[in-house]
Amino acid sequence: MQLRNSLIEQIEQFLDDRILSIASVCFFMQSIRILLEIDQSSAKYKITSHYCNWLLHKELKRSNSPQIIQEIADSFETYISKNDLIKGISDAISLKKLIIELQEILWINVRNKKIVSQMDFEEYWLGFLQIILNQLKYRPLKLKANNINLDGLQFSIYGLQIVVGEHYNIELLSKELELKNKRFLVDIALFPEE
Repeated sequence: MQLRNSLIEQIEQFLDDRILSIASVCFFMQSIRILLEIDQSSAKYKITSHYCNWLLHKELKRSNSPQIIQEIADSFETYISKNDLIKGISDAISLKKLIIELQEILWINVRNKKIVSQMDFEEYWLGFLQIILNQLKYRPLKLKANNINLDGLQFSIYGLQIVVGEHYNIELLSKELELKNKRFLVDIALFPEE
């Protein structure tokens, strides 16, 4: 109980400071991860748990984040079109769901509801997500190799990673594409339309 109370205090301090830095966001996500473990609610907040784990590893395999990686793998097995594949991947790693889950975790656990409500605006969360995405770039999610055919191009996918160009993108990792010096990028929607 002491650890849980200490974590809640740390989370409240993060929210009260309202300073978004790499160190503060990563420490916040670490605190959230431990809180989810204590409360045994990692399965309930699977997107949050996934991002917390991803931030702590150089790469993620199925053992580190089995539900999300399985959802991504399922997207490769059930897609009908390129857009269908993109939607499946985007839904599996939804940043909007991450924010919704974090808001719920905060609302349930933080005693000072005023602090929670003060940071409930889009600009705050966009800054928060940019820090997370910048920390996750080039840290692949490893998948069991899947052979796919998109627009007449056949290749196998062994993973995906976040890359940053003009926008934040998900890059599908493929030996065949790498050998041809080609890339398959999917735009990441920070807050997609409903």
